[in-house]
Amino acid sequence: MGQNTFAQHMAETKQEANVVSDITAGNLEKRFDLLSKLISSPQRLTDDEAIFQQLVKLIRSDFLRLCANIGIPGESALYNDLLILLGDLRDLMEFPYLANKNILAVGGGFSSGKSRFINSILGIDQFLPESNLPTTAIPTYLTTSDKEMIRALNSFNRLQELDHNELQSISHVFNTGQNVKDIKISFCHILKQIEIQTPHFKWSNIALLDTPGYSKPSAEEDGADAGNTDAEKAREHLSLADHLIWVISVHDGTFQQSDIVFLQEKLQWDRPVYVLINRCDDKPKSQVEQVFARVEEDVQNAGFKLAGISAYSAAKKNVYFGNDPKSWFTEIDGKRKLTHWRGRFKAIFDKIIRSNAEAESQLKILNNGLKPIFMKDDLLNPEQKNALQETMRGMERKCKEQAEAKRQFIIFNEKVENLVEKLLKQINVQEETPSDIGIMGVYRARTSNELHGRNKGEAFTGVVKRLLKASGFCYIECNGFADLIRIKYSDLVAHYTEPDKYFSVGKTVLLKLYDIDLKKETMTFTISPE
Repeated sequence: MGQNTFAQHMAETKQEANVVSDITAGNLEKRFDLLSKLISSPQRLTDDEAIFQQLVKLIRSDFLRLCANIGIPGESALYNDLLILLGDLRDLMEFPYLANKNILAVGGGFSSGKSRFINSILGIDQFLPESNLPTTAIPTYLTTSDKEMIRALNSFNRLQELDHNELQSISHVFNTGQNVKDIKISFCHILKQIEIQTPHFKWSNIALLDTPGYSKPSAEEDGADAGNTDAEKAREHLSLADHLIWVISVHDGTFQQSDIVFLQEKLQWDRPVYVLINRCDDKPKSQVEQVFARVEEDVQNAGFKLAGISAYSAAKKNVYFGNDPKSWFTEIDGKRKLTHWRGRFKAIFDKIIRSNAEAESQLKILNNGLKPIFMKDDLLNPEQKNALQETMRGMERKCKEQAEAKRQFIIFNEKVENLVEKLLKQINVQEETPSDIGIMGVYRARTSNELHGRNKGEAFTGVVKRLLKASGFCYIECNGFADLIRIKYSDLVAHYTEPDKYFSVGKTVLLKLYDIDLKKETMTFTISPE
């Protein structure tokens, strides 16, 4: 370490010690005021919480009873799936903006410079707490906003606003378990996550996730399992990410085996990864170039897909070799992310509706099979005929009961869907539709049997049969379907400046089955020209 670098390191360490000393020496009452603030809860339910409570009450009171009426096997497992989904939905309500953001996580080992890198991207020193000591084990999300706001989500699912001083307090003292007058204060078990909205973050489709280092500093290695807690916390947070920037220090000189093991075995990351070699101002440029080449080779030899690599100095905001990391942000920001909450509820209910329809169909087939036997008097004596007639009446009653149970379940299903729709609109979460992928085509089945055996994602080839601009529809003929698939002409105009060029009569088109609605007995397709 050079003399200037050593002096800088000592100054930073002294500054950190002063911060800790100042906070520890401060008013104990203020520190516990912060603790009290973070674990408090509001006096009344918000509008979205009120809707959610209605949804929970409806599912808990009616779901198992309705399943029992229909006679659905495995209803307890389906109910458990619903409860898990409700838990996920509850988490979404706290930070709904994350639902439509590409989550870009910054990960790495202890002291690799993750927070300093993020501060350099924001263009502000010490915006996030930086330290040569372990700081926060609480995942922190950064998103863009017209005005700055910091909020913490506690373990009781309550949000509280913070200022920068309180954020620094949590990171430097409380979360590391500092003893204050023999009282150990730690917020890592109280807070789930922190949200920072700021105009300094410029990318509207990205939520940047700052995560704890997966390893402890060597001074804290007090046993073979010393780093396991840190590794598990890092794994838990990083598993939420859509994209990953992995930060290593130029002083490591290589992509370390411990990083490879963590990414492959703990995180099981199988998508492309961005690699940032940080602190390159600490080394001569020739050495940085050697480290850059070695790390690039190490990453590829380990079997990772490399999305980008940069030799960088967060302190000087300078790129030495490879990509400018800001270009990674721009690339990811161009990807629109939509959610599938309605589809997740629908998938559970469709299993029940499909099972009920199959049971109903089997009863009808069996009953229809018995009718010819009943009509032939010469095959049955009066006693046998009466017994058969009673069996058939029982089947008819069962069919009516099954149909009524199905009707009641569909009413329940619609209530759930309406509440989910209302909640998603209340928290402004955008859902994917077929039109987001391509042109939407709709097919209405003549019988429910046409829906059986079909799978989402199934591909078909069709031919344009009619293009009627006056009525506003285009009709597609496709083998295996008794009727035509219908497209709104306005959808064609929205996607193509010359729709007639691709969708005139006789043109071949490609179809992919996007969704099956068993209640409405319809199928939705995405359609594109061949």
